[in-house]
Amino acid sequence: MNDIILSSGTTATVQPNPGTAYRDIAVHLDGSPEDEVRLAHAEALAVHHGARITGIFTNLLPDPALFVGEFGTSAIGQLVDDVTAEGDASEKQLQQRLSRLGAAHELRRLDAFPGLLEQSVTSEARWNDLFVATCPRGDGHARWRPMIESVLFDGGRGLYLLPPQAVPRSAIRTVLIAWVDTRQSARAVAEALPLIAQATQVQIITVREATHGRLGGAEVLADITAHLARHGVEAAASVLNSRGFIPDAILAEAERISADLIVAGAYGHSRFREWVLGGVTEELLASASIPLLFAH
Repeated sequence: MNDIILSSGTTATVQPNPGTAYRDIAVHLDGSPEDEVRLAHAEALAVHHGARITGIFTNLLPDPALFVGEFGTSAIGQLVDDVTAEGDASEKQLQQRLSRLGAAHELRRLDAFPGLLEQSVTSEARWNDLFVATCPRGDGHARWRPMIESVLFDGGRGLYLLPPQAVPRSAIRTVLIAWVDTRQSARAVAEALPLIAQATQVQIITVREATHGRLGGAEVLADITAHLARHGVEAAASVLNSRGFIPDAILAEAERISADLIVAGAYGHSRFREWVLGGVTEELLASASIPLLFAH
């Protein structure tokens, strides 16, 4: 094992590859102060796994649909020039910041209009093992929600989503897996396996709603627990009985065990149904105080 000094001044230990590790980690950058938070998390992950970081700098151009007529054409041309110039300044600062990383890295800049930008970011995500971004909550991050959803549904990779201003942890020691017998949950566990395998405590839960009858039980957890055991992961499993909101039960359990990460499948129903009814995905995105690893 080797120790490496991170750009934050702390020391991280590089673990030998046990056979499952991240090798390429993409991190979303937008020129905002939150870039520092995302980079700190991405660097900690990259150093721990011996991975390479690709910063994806998204410079969102103004939507042409908002501008019509001769005056509109002139106005959008000026706005594009302004946004491009701002992007030049942000790119320069990001290059300087990345030069201080304790991991191999590169910066890729994407200047594109809404709709096209999401497609470009999703294409970048596909050749990485993990995509680090901020939960799309609040005024500062909600504009990136279409990008987050595009990567989640079409990127084919796990998303490591951070609460705004989340302080990086020295290591991910305790992982909570919110398990449902669905494809999405299976995908999430597979994408999170490098983190799960290196944790010192793994807790698998399923939530049974008392108001809706028996939706899960210990038998639902037996096979996934045995599967992780064959990967060398000793996980504890439990069924939570909830008389209230399922996300509240998940978050309460995460707090009880001092989890460093929640792993869950995202959007088990259609996006429209989730949007109308709320859903576990939406509530975790809005309320979690620790990182989430989602896959669909």
